[in-house]
Amino acid sequence: MRADRLTPTLVILLGLFFVPMGLGLLTSAGMAHTLIGLACLALFGVVVWLVRRGHKRSVRRFSGEGLVRNDGQSFAWAELHRVVDRVRVRNGRKYLWRTEIQFSNGESAWLIPSKIRNFGEVTALVGRLPCEHSELAA
Repeated sequence: MRADRLTPTLVILLGLFFVPMGLGLLTSAGMAHTLIGLACLALFGVVVWLVRRGHKRSVRRFSGEGLVRNDGQSFAWAELHRVVDRVRVRNGRKYLWRTEIQFSNGESAWLIPSKIRNFGEVTALVGRLPCEHSELAA
């Protein structure tokens, strides 16, 4: 599986804008500037947290025995429970938001289409997994 590098690049660029601006507003005079500075830093923190959460839960690699997530946790195919495609509807069209590979212990691994350069190959492999496949609204 080949990961896309666009998201980390965009987060770095966002940080180069939000962090200096937030710190600059914190050091300037006035309560309004301080609150706006705190809001900028908090917003950037939320974005970083969401990106890291998605990255940690995403699949790093597949093998004959199972898969490994980016946080290092591995799951065996013997514990596979089901595959769920999370979709969103926009302007009357369905879009795949992420695919969750769920295991019997309640854990899951994510495949996020916009983060995988060879998503066609990966989705074909996941489509052949011997388990229930379903689709839910995100």
